Amino acid sequence: MRFWFATGLGYKSMVKEVVSPTLWMCWALTSVVVALAGPFGTFDSRTFLWRLAYWSVLIAAAIVIAIFFRAVWRHVFKGRSETYEDIAVAVSLSIVFAPMIAFLNWIVGGPDAYLVMDVWSGMVCVLAIAAGIITFRRVVRESVAFPKAAPARDRLLDRLSIDKSARVARVYSDNHHVRVIMSDGSQHRLLMRLRDAVVEIDVEPGHWIHRSHWVSEAAISCVKQADGRDVVELPCGNVIPIGPKYRPNLVEAGLLTA
Repeated sequence: MRFWFATGLGYKSMVKEVVSPTLWMCWALTSVVVALAGPFGTFDSRTFLWRLAYWSVLIAAAIVIAIFFRAVWRHVFKGRSETYEDIAVAVSLSIVFAPMIAFLNWIVGGPDAYLVMDVWSGMVCVLAIAAGIITFRRVVRESVAFPKAAPARDRLLDRLSIDKSARVARVYSDNHHVRVIMSDGSQHRLLMRLRDAVVEIDVEPGHWIHRSHWVSEAAISCVKQADGRDVVELPCGNVIPIGPKYRPNLVEAGLLTA
């Protein structure tokens, strides 16, 4: 549940999109265009300023709801094709937002406004608009895509005879050595200090969990409590206790609540 609230990753993802200046410039332009068009019978029955205020609020609400759904479905479909996420966002938005539009139109325009656009026709409209926006966004993104640069590589991996696409999952102290665990499960042993090894992990994002253990963000399944203390759970099911010294860093990263 930490994903959804306060300092969770989902919350941070939503905030990042909500504060985007480009997003709200598009919102302002769209609001003016829709207000000028006056859809669903509002052109003849309402003034331009009324239409501008009304549709600005509705479009802003649609944007926030869509961002929320995108954060939710991005988490649910993590690791799958983005197509699943896009379809889920469009369908969810039509189910939730269309009834809101129909209800508000009925409040401000009475039964006649509801006849112009009921819930079902509203769902079709919202679904079509959402699908169009998603398709347009994909076309634009693909048209400006640049050739991918060669993937960056942690300096620590230059000490190991491994594939260039390998990623560090975690490292920990092993007497005077460090044990390097890769994302594919392979293990390697190096004669060096753990602190020096972590300094050489300069690409893969991760965190000190304990004075003897560093774990990449990708290798953290969840953070939970076990036997009265906070622990990090790994994909293999093992847990690592979080040292008090390193707890603030995990709070700042949104993996723990203060």
